[in-house]
Amino acid sequence: MDPLDPQIWLVLVALIHAVVGVILPTDWKDDTNKMVSGFILLTSVTMLYAAFMMEGEEQARLALVIAGPAWVWFVACCSMRLEYNLGKEPQIFSFKEAAPPLILWGVCALSGLLSSGWV
Repeated sequence: MDPLDPQIWLVLVALIHAVVGVILPTDWKDDTNKMVSGFILLTSVTMLYAAFMMEGEEQARLALVIAGPAWVWFVACCSMRLEYNLGKEPQIFSFKEAAPPLILWGVCALSGLLSSGWV
């Protein structure tokens, strides 16, 4: 089993993103939070599709195309110290607090890049 298999990382990141990143912290009593969080959950659906319905270089490239921009967006949010207020408590993006998602999304993107046939 390859530790940088894109399928493993697509599933892992999709589940953690859905549960820890969206479902648990969201204030589901607020309609705007429900709407935006529901839309954000579509990323997990796309990732699971790529993990189970694609293979090889196509799967790897989709992992890179999904996770790479997400990683860049986390870096941008931390750099600008944006406030995230869809959860129960508002949070300011910082590199320290965003380290776990930065690592997860980064490894997912890296696994895609290394298996994409582009390098």
